[in-house]
Amino acid sequence: MNTIVTVAVNTFRETIRNKVLYNILLVAAVALLLSLSFGDLSVFSRAQVMSDFGLATMSLTGLLLAIFIGVGLLGVEIATKTVYGVLNRPVSREAFIIGKFCGLCATLLLNFILIAAVFFVAIQLLGVTVKAAMLYAVLLLAVEMALIVAASMFFSTFTTPTLAAIFTVGFYIAGHLNDLMNIGAEQQQNPVWRFVLVSLNRLLPNLEHFNIRTRIVYDLAIPELFVAQAALYGMLYTVLLLLCAMIVFSRKDV
Repeated sequence: MNTIVTVAVNTFRETIRNKVLYNILLVAAVALLLSLSFGDLSVFSRAQVMSDFGLATMSLTGLLLAIFIGVGLLGVEIATKTVYGVLNRPVSREAFIIGKFCGLCATLLLNFILIAAVFFVAIQLLGVTVKAAMLYAVLLLAVEMALIVAASMFFSTFTTPTLAAIFTVGFYIAGHLNDLMNIGAEQQQNPVWRFVLVSLNRLLPNLEHFNIRTRIVYDLAIPELFVAQAALYGMLYTVLLLLCAMIVFSRKDV
């Protein structure tokens, strides 16, 4: 446990000092504040536009952060062999992966809190009360980004940083198109493509479970226990990806 905490703390300190992180946050904050004027260009109210655009911005910002801190740290360490310095000490590879993940998630959570604060301030400037549904939306986005971090770490264990970043983006896009894969499989006449689509649909997580923007924009009720079930769903997939990362990394000759 002490080893995991040490790796996590060092990872947090290393990522929090990187200037690229603050550039991403700055762009996200500016985009959120600029969205205050978008309501004049839409048939919807400014509050609806701000809610939709704000949560979408948080999701994309979280994706960039997850790729940057997941691939940009672990992937580069493996590619440049600097991971040798840690693994030569009494640190198991499993503890290394878990510690890295905890440190990266701590960084991601801190940044998410800052982005959420800007989002809620912008909402308040419009005179809109922050509802529980908005807090649930931010919580589910945080769970989704933890899952993306785990995916980026998994890809980083067996490929180059560039490919790991590409795979992570593809994982994110495919996860949000999961329902369309199922529909496409039902309409597909070619058995090979039908098998591919069905396999992807069952293998990849459905990231739309973490997207409740539509319910917030149109003020629709959120089903009872939906948030808890979606959070549990995300955590289980995260654990699965971390286990896969540990298995691959434990067999990797670094």
